[in-house]
Amino acid sequence: MLGLIVLFAFFVYLLIAILVVLGVARLAREQGRSPRRWGWAAAIVMYLLVFWDHLPTLLLHKYYCATKAGFWVYKTPEQWKAENPGVAETLTWRDRSPPFGHKDVVYRRKLNERFVWEHRRLPAPVLPVRIGTEAIVDTTSGDVMVRRVGVESGYGELAIGSPTGDWRVIKFWVGTEACVPNIHEFGQFREVFKQLGRKHK
Repeated sequence: MLGLIVLFAFFVYLLIAILVVLGVARLAREQGRSPRRWGWAAAIVMYLLVFWDHLPTLLLHKYYCATKAGFWVYKTPEQWKAENPGVAETLTWRDRSPPFGHKDVVYRRKLNERFVWEHRRLPAPVLPVRIGTEAIVDTTSGDVMVRRVGVESGYGELAIGSPTGDWRVIKFWVGTEACVPNIHEFGQFREVFKQLGRKHK
């Protein structure tokens, strides 16, 4: 139902835009000015009123995917165990641990007594482009074991809604497919670090 309302609003706006362009062109002709030039100027203004953020979002998304997205392994579980002999055997883990330290842009989940999975999602200040960083962190040393950076864009999905309640979710055309490199490899490392010790019953 919401999709039909948005589609109807789009066609209404398109009709209004056509009438504005034709009206501006006619007015320009009556005043002895170039109707084509003024008509195009009016069309560009009507386009930018709604679609101003479309192309900049796509370009910024592509730039961040090329320059910031990636997957880095700083220390494998085997390397960590070699540097911390006997510690892994003292750790315990659950199938699903509750989150803690949850804030607007930071989400943490305890994997065991030594490691946390940390997820940060930082939005761009103007355009709807978000850089998400996931890391496995040793809480004692503060060292990052594995890190993955992905990029998302758009205001949310029309059928689901915006994660922030933003009304601009109706601009479903803004944004593109997320680039999330090595998502499976990161998940495998997370499980291995989580299960270094014995399972808690």
